[in-house]
Formats: sequence, C-alpha cells, structure tokens
Amino acid sequence: MYKFLKKIYLKIGYFYGFIDLEPKNITKKRVLYKIGKVNMHNTLVDELIPQAVTIGENFVSSSKSVILAHDASLYNHIRKHRVEEVVIGDNVFLGYGAIVLPGIKIGDGAIIGAGSVVTKDVLPNTIVAGNPARQISTVAEYIKKCEERGVLFDTPSSFEKYYENS
Repeated sequence: MYKFLKKIYLKIGYFYGFIDLEPKNITKKRVLYKIGKVNMHNTLVDELIPQAVTIGENFVSSSKSVILAHDASLYNHIRKHRVEEVVIGDNVFLGYGAIVLPGIKIGDGAIIGAGSVVTKDVLPNTIVAGNPARQISTVAEYIKKCEERGVLFDTPSSFEKYYENS
C-alpha cells in the first residue's frame, strides 16, 4: 500500500509541478499547500495531496475543520483516486468541524458554518451551512441581522495580533 501511495504522490506532485522526476533521480521541491497570510489556521489540509490546495489571504478556521483534495472511495473498485484542486479565496472563515471536499472553490469573504460539508462551490460573501452546505444568507444580511439583535461586540484587543493582516 505504501508503494502505491508513494507512486500516486509522485505522479500528482509531478503533474502540479512540485516534484521534478529526472532519470533515476527524484528531487523533491517544497511540497506544501499554498496559503496567504494567515490569521488563525486550525484546519487539517489533505495530507496525501497538499499541493492541490490553495488558500488565500486572511484565512481563519476553527479546529476539526478539514480540506480534502483527493477521494479514495473508488480505489477498491478501479484502483484509482479522484484528485481535484481546492481553491479558497481571501478573507474566508471555515467553521468548527466543516469539511471541504475535492474540486471546491470558495469565494472571497465567504463564511462556512460549523459542521458543514461543502459539496458545491461557494459564491463570494455568502454564508453556507449544513450537510450538504447550502447558502443561508449573504454576509451583509447576516451582519444586519446581528446588528438588529444587538449581539455584536468589540473584539478584545488581545485578539488583534491574530487579525493584523485583515
């Protein structure tokens, strides 16, 4: 199994340009997902194919959230993995326990609710939640609702160090 996974890892790394394959010589480049300036990042990013994940600036995520770029569900049937790039825009919030599946694009300013399973692309400045995740409002609508209910408070100054890039 290890040899098989290594083979897939090398092929995908080569495809995305993160690994150079020279005759009888393998030179690894920096094989990591791409991410901008981060505020708070607690997400588990796909460990098999991290190079297929791109995360924008000012990304904030809660613990137990996951971003996947591969799907091994077909391996027992056809001995192949599905691999699709995941792109997350700038100023995105990923809630506690949210899961982003392969091939998803999340637009700038989007908010992904806790426990959501993102199976479709998310438009910029929208809020999605649920399993599967569905749009529940825009960010502007949510801000207005919170203001009307009087539930918005100033963030403690001790948190500012996490948000200096915003």
